[in-house]
Amino acid sequence: MTIAELLGMLIGLVVIAVLADRVRIAYPILLTVAGLAVAFFPFSHPVHLEPDLILLVFLPPLIYDASLETSFDELRRHWRPILLLAVGLVLATMTAVAVVFHWLVPQSSWGEAFALGAIVSPPDSVAATQIAGKLGLPRRLVTILGGEGLMNDATALTAYQLALASVATALTLETVAVRFVFAVVAGVAIGVLVGWLGGRLLRITDSPVIENTVLLVLPFAAYLPADKLDASGVLAVVACGLFFSRHGSRSLSAAARLQQREIWDLVVFLLTGLSFLLVGLELRPVLESLTARSPSSLAIEASAVVATVIVLRLLWMYANAALPGGKRLFAVNQGAESTWRETTVVGWAGMRGAISLAAALALPTTFAERDLVLFITFAVIVATLVGQGLTLPPLIRRLGLVGSDEHDLVRRIEVRRRLAALAMVRMDELAREEPTPPDVLDHVRANYAVMLDELDHQMAQLGARFPRAVVGGETGEAAGAEVARAHVDAEVALRRRLIELERKELQRLVGRRKVSKQVADEVLTELDRDETTLRP
Repeated sequence: MTIAELLGMLIGLVVIAVLADRVRIAYPILLTVAGLAVAFFPFSHPVHLEPDLILLVFLPPLIYDASLETSFDELRRHWRPILLLAVGLVLATMTAVAVVFHWLVPQSSWGEAFALGAIVSPPDSVAATQIAGKLGLPRRLVTILGGEGLMNDATALTAYQLALASVATALTLETVAVRFVFAVVAGVAIGVLVGWLGGRLLRITDSPVIENTVLLVLPFAAYLPADKLDASGVLAVVACGLFFSRHGSRSLSAAARLQQREIWDLVVFLLTGLSFLLVGLELRPVLESLTARSPSSLAIEASAVVATVIVLRLLWMYANAALPGGKRLFAVNQGAESTWRETTVVGWAGMRGAISLAAALALPTTFAERDLVLFITFAVIVATLVGQGLTLPPLIRRLGLVGSDEHDLVRRIEVRRRLAALAMVRMDELAREEPTPPDVLDHVRANYAVMLDELDHQMAQLGARFPRAVVGGETGEAAGAEVARAHVDAEVALRRRLIELERKELQRLVGRRKVSKQVADEVLTELDRDETTLRP
């Protein structure tokens, strides 16, 4: 691929994204249609990329981003429904697809059949959470879908690597079991180690550019050694992301955290878009190589796999909901009971996307049924991402599961107010630790008092009222119109210590499960923004 071709794809990607935003459709859906159009565009020509390069460039960043967005505490809190979907359903789908494919294509080996099953078994969380989040689907269901999207990638792609190994070499059941255990244990260990080293490395720099460069390198630093040792590179990336999200992110400066989300949104957008356009360029030679097969047989094979993927997910959902305690799995509120509405929505949210595409494109060229697998994979993505993706919003509305962001907004204001009140209470104590001029202390106290007034006003607008905390101290004004440089430095130092106090309290609330990850991330962003606006 030339530089001009790559730039042309990026321009096309931007145009498609603007159109998707204009018509209010999740951009992966429109990218799927664009990829299909590229395959039949008369002036397009095939682009051949090394399969190993696809696996290395696309998978680690996409999986790492999903792990950064996932809270380990929320995974632990909702472990039953997440494991049922991310492990149980993925393995069941992989097995069912393998059986169907091997029955329809008897000349294929079981390794090839299981490779296809592993490719199409993990739903993509990007489109599902985009649609669900924009419509205000209850937070617990969005969390389950997000956790599933992360963990099912680890399950499916670890199985995918084992399936490819079984194609190249005959493996016994015992050998497969040993390799699987080694892949899991070694992959997790390498990921945690890289995450720990990344956190330590970030402590010795305070440059936001360098800090975010380290973050961009981490998924590859976890994936490469694990892959070389025949461990699970995917699990290494997942473990690295989860560990860093829980422990290493504290090493980032406020400015770096503010940049981090925008950078990763851009990286994921570019990789997702390029994967869909690349498969379009690969699809034409794939279709040309399949001319020996009749269109009817291709349609039957693709339709059978699509039906297996969609129907099995719905059956799995209803079957688990019917088991003892099953109605509590997918309820809107933990501990409550769900209805068929929640079960249906989660069952219909099994859209396949960029991870499946990247895995299919990464199949080695020596893979006997590579073209057929690539064709079926794209058929599954089109059917689920376009078909289910376009019908999921009206389904959510029809079933009355559209909510609002007001609960999270109220909770965010509550948390921010609690942190500000704590800062007011501890302000005098911190000021005594490092001598602070009285007028500076009064000025900072006045700023926090204004903040509390604004938060109270916001809560009043939302119909909720809270008693004003007794914070002690008198509100005053900074003395004089001109503040000496020493006073400015003292004020900045005091405010930074107060913001750090607020961060520690926020971490404590998260650790005690008093605040969700989404609310905590929003509050942390506000604190980081406050710190970066302080004068040096």
